[in-house]
Amino acid sequence: MFSSFTLLFMAALLSLALHRTMWLKPFAVGATLIALLLTYSGSSIGLSGFENSEAVRLFTMILEIVLVALILHEEEDMTITQTLFIGTASIALLQSHTLLTFIIAFEAVSIISFVLVSHIKTSAQAEGAVKMFIAGSIATGILLLGAALYLIGGGKLGAPIVLESTTLSTMGLFVMLLGLFYKLTIVPMHGWAADTYALVRHSHAAILTGVAKTVVAVSMFHLFAPFLAEHLTMTVPMMAVLAVVTMTMGNFLALFQKRIARILAYSSIAHAGYMLLAFAAVKSGYASTGLLYMAIAYIFMQSAVFLLLDILRKKYNIQTLDDIKGLAKQHKGLALFFTVQLFSLAGIPLLAGFLGKAVVFYAVVDAGLWYITLIALLNSALSVGYYAWIVKHLYFDALEGKKLQVGSSKVQMISQTILLAGTIFFGIFASWVFVAGNSF
Repeated sequence: MFSSFTLLFMAALLSLALHRTMWLKPFAVGATLIALLLTYSGSSIGLSGFENSEAVRLFTMILEIVLVALILHEEEDMTITQTLFIGTASIALLQSHTLLTFIIAFEAVSIISFVLVSHIKTSAQAEGAVKMFIAGSIATGILLLGAALYLIGGGKLGAPIVLESTTLSTMGLFVMLLGLFYKLTIVPMHGWAADTYALVRHSHAAILTGVAKTVVAVSMFHLFAPFLAEHLTMTVPMMAVLAVVTMTMGNFLALFQKRIARILAYSSIAHAGYMLLAFAAVKSGYASTGLLYMAIAYIFMQSAVFLLLDILRKKYNIQTLDDIKGLAKQHKGLALFFTVQLFSLAGIPLLAGFLGKAVVFYAVVDAGLWYITLIALLNSALSVGYYAWIVKHLYFDALEGKKLQVGSSKVQMISQTILLAGTIFFGIFASWVFVAGNSF
């Protein structure tokens, strides 16, 4: 059956022939929309080692909608092609049902991500790319070490994870999780993330933080949840401690940043901690729904804020809080988009970020970890401080004689409208996610 995976892969290859023509962006958007229709109709890769549950199908559709927004925003031909490639690899990763297909798809996403940030124009971008390459190499090494231990211990890479495993194979799976934590920016494997997200092009950071991170989180839960549930005495304390440390460190470090990109980078680390709460609450029937909801909200919010930063930085080199003082007085549209997405990241009601956090926190309480929920709530309240500080600079600080003629195109505003619509829609309508979340 012709699938969205096949279509996007072919479109990515064909797009190379359309570089430096006016047809590249319409072609890429059209191909992605057709892929969305194929996913909605239930198409899947259809090969051994892949499966397409309702939860995976829903998140794949969300991914394809976000890909449309990313392509509409982008002005560089090669980045559009690489966005199609990373979308293709992400679909494969989401539908992976065995460790072998998971590892192959994960490495494909990682390699394409590095190629994406290797478009180096400044020394700062070079620094961000090198740090990502080093972290990615370490993650790959640890992941393959874990796979080797699992294989030696009697596990089979070409089959779903065996629950009745030996000590060595169990150790191998834990080592694999450690490698994957690098990609999720879990403390203490987070050191590379803030610099990389802040230094590379912001449209690339939108893909790294919005797309790649959420795809890895959803696919990890899809594959490893049965194993985590089988070893609750080991996995619950580990996941709970890592989640608390990650969200707390991310939020505290964000409070002391002056550059907007670094604030959002540490916010991204904190949100990795929120997502990890679903892994700690895996015995709850709401954990899968919470993780899915959190990922859907996050992919819209994080992609939007970094694309907005890309507009501001590319046109006028706006980077710090001082640079955006009074922006709302001259550019109400950009300020409104920014503010709503920041409110969603903070967890304000009627926005997707609120429901994402609410379902995850409920799952943690349902799993008997109410004290972890209390810490998470305090962290969420703490994060309001730095999000509100950005909004304060946007709306209430004086312009100081500046006049910023920010030249966002109509196409880029359409991109932001798509992402804003997703944030608002999933902040109000939750039934689709709850139905799909039960199918993990």
